[in-house]
Amino acid sequence: MILANAHLHRTLVDQGSSANILFKPAFNKLGLDEKELRAYPDTLFGLGDTSIRLMGFIPLHKTFGKGIKSKTLSIDFIVVDVASAYNALIGRTALNWLGVVVSTPHLCMKFSTPEGITTIRGDQKLARKSYNESLNLRGKGKEVNTIELGGVRVKEELRPQP
Repeated sequence: MILANAHLHRTLVDQGSSANILFKPAFNKLGLDEKELRAYPDTLFGLGDTSIRLMGFIPLHKTFGKGIKSKTLSIDFIVVDVASAYNALIGRTALNWLGVVVSTPHLCMKFSTPEGITTIRGDQKLARKSYNESLNLRGKGKEVNTIELGGVRVKEELRPQP
């Protein structure tokens, strides 16, 4: 599911990812300095067991929802310099802290606040556009990554085939 907001437009919500990722172009657009990055002690892997060069991680505040029906979390984003159609990826750790329920068929997620239930809807047109861009990156021979932490990756050949 793709979330659109002022700062991290094209944020991918990925319940299967164990990491929260900020891609380098978005890091630059936010006006952040590489001196603010902290060393990250683990390794990230993409498809095909290729390791991904980490720049480090940075804690950032991300607000979900608007007004009184919002929650703000401090999320440790791992900054990577790889090609992506997205600016950021919100993984299951942040989703769990938020207490979110995601419905991918409806492109929405819900979570509770003291003021009631908040619903955040994805943008179907933007989701389709971003997905097509990611396919175009792949077709041009650029490395497009599915990212997992440490030794928690699934080997492609072990997956059931349709």
